[in-house]
Amino acid sequence: MSSANGRMAKILLVVVITALFVAWSTVCPAAMRLKVSHQFAEGDVRDVMAKVFGEKVAQKLGKEVEFRYYPASSLYKAKEQWDALKQGVLDLSVYPLDYAAGKHPELSITLLPCSVSSMKQAMSWRNKPIGQRIQKLCEDNGVKILIWAWLDGGIGCATRQIRLPEDARGLAMRAAGKKFEFMLKEAGASITSMPSSEIYHALSTGVLNACLTSSSSFVSYRLYEQLKFMNAPRDYAIWYMAEPLVISMKTWNRLSEKQKKAFEEVAAEMEKDWVVPNFSKDNEALVSEFTKAGVQLHYMTKEEFQQWTEFAKKTAWKNYEETVPNGKELLDLAVKAME
Repeated sequence: MSSANGRMAKILLVVVITALFVAWSTVCPAAMRLKVSHQFAEGDVRDVMAKVFGEKVAQKLGKEVEFRYYPASSLYKAKEQWDALKQGVLDLSVYPLDYAAGKHPELSITLLPCSVSSMKQAMSWRNKPIGQRIQKLCEDNGVKILIWAWLDGGIGCATRQIRLPEDARGLAMRAAGKKFEFMLKEAGASITSMPSSEIYHALSTGVLNACLTSSSSFVSYRLYEQLKFMNAPRDYAIWYMAEPLVISMKTWNRLSEKQKKAFEEVAAEMEKDWVVPNFSKDNEALVSEFTKAGVQLHYMTKEEFQQWTEFAKKTAWKNYEETVPNGKELLDLAVKAME
């Protein structure tokens, strides 16, 4: 074979291989790889929620979309995730909305003392004016709520039982959320801000001697190893926090209509049948683990809840109305959602 014929054969071979690759790529496009980041421990119910969502989407879409999970702040620190979502460098997160309240103060309504009275009422926000306002605010700032999820929480202490606001006086507390911090400062506590993933270390070193966080975090971070007293959520809790599964709007806009439909169908299914039953199990786990560890449990009474509510109205609610853009309007919508 002449050298010219050899070169021609090589060129033809390259053309054939390229054509085959293009045809294969068209039939079998590469999977869209999506990064899912959150601060919570592996096995925490919020970690499980993200993974169940991915599994259910995969059942609908096959290998079109591939999820990669980064729990326990292994990709981004807790509060860094909001900006990463807005920029589109992070695709999905299970994100406590109040963590973005420094940039968007209105979101403090999603962790406002005594503004939510039950998990059922919290989940109902999705289709009420207050929830619709929150969803629009998030989307206008680059983040879309997929699964509307809330957690209830309690009050743990290493030195005494915290039943009423006056019991917080003199304690070094992690309050979770600017409005809880404001309320507990008014009650006489000193406040140290940190994500829930840092509470254990702070308790072990004496930086904190009391904390508020979700039932899930009390268990998954093994806080029963550091606490002696627990005001546990059961019939009444002053602490409810929106911690939804969210997606970057930039990622959302990259999805095909078929993919968006699958995401929305799975999210709606999980909101209806998965979130409350599975999140509620953490209350049972809290009671079990804290009892085994010898922590003294207290369950808030109706009268105690009413006293906390009156104190919250004079402190956290008043501060929200006075310092947050459209604060009074949003608080009125939240109160109306309680009816």
